[in-house]
Amino acid sequence: MLWNASALNGYPIKATDGQLGTVAGVMYDESDWSIRWLVADTGDWLSGRRALLPVAALGQPDPDRHHLPVNLTMRQVAECPDFDASEPLSQETETMVRNYYDLPNGDDRVPADGEIARGPSRVLVAAPAGLDVTRDGSHVHRISGITGDSIEAADGDIGHAEDFPIDSTLWQVRFLTVHASSWWTDEKRLISPLSIDWIDRARSIIHLDVTCQKEKDSPPYVAAETVDGAFDELFHTDYGIRWVRR
Repeated sequence: MLWNASALNGYPIKATDGQLGTVAGVMYDESDWSIRWLVADTGDWLSGRRALLPVAALGQPDPDRHHLPVNLTMRQVAECPDFDASEPLSQETETMVRNYYDLPNGDDRVPADGEIARGPSRVLVAAPAGLDVTRDGSHVHRISGITGDSIEAADGDIGHAEDFPIDSTLWQVRFLTVHASSWWTDEKRLISPLSIDWIDRARSIIHLDVTCQKEKDSPPYVAAETVDGAFDELFHTDYGIRWVRR
């Protein structure tokens, strides 16, 4: 199921033994756009402390019960290493948190007893030419850090990044929702994160390796309609992108 990153913000988080807090953001790996960490706001429970929760511990957001279950206890979260949410995530901090949760350098599985264990990868990645898939702390960023950034195609401005639909089964950014520039159209479009060439973080510009015309010719996006597997296949085929299992 696809969830907008903005819809997840503020979502209640439920540990195995109590209410843990709310979602305060997600952190993605720019090398393959997989979600690496969930940032939890523990509220009054831990005096407003922010904690990093590993993607391996995340369940599926439950719209009926309105909470996101995590396969961790309150004590596990309370005793995890400190994380300064006002600073970029350093490789040193990520390594400490990863070691605390006993995570390998890859995807992980969490059994029912709440103890994190290693297991087979479920992360999807793409392999366009020149993609750097080095996985280290310098590649991990907050989605909120690029929300609102300008989108530049190879031959001009397209609009700005409005949201980030996330596949909550794979915990991966699947699309960028773009509000197109007024000179082109007032409608919203989807862009594959794999069409991003590079991100100028200093100037808040996301550069694409496709043209404006390519984006204009892409399948239309209607927010009220479901972006299902058929749309996903059509969209990425149109862009000449194929997602493969690692």
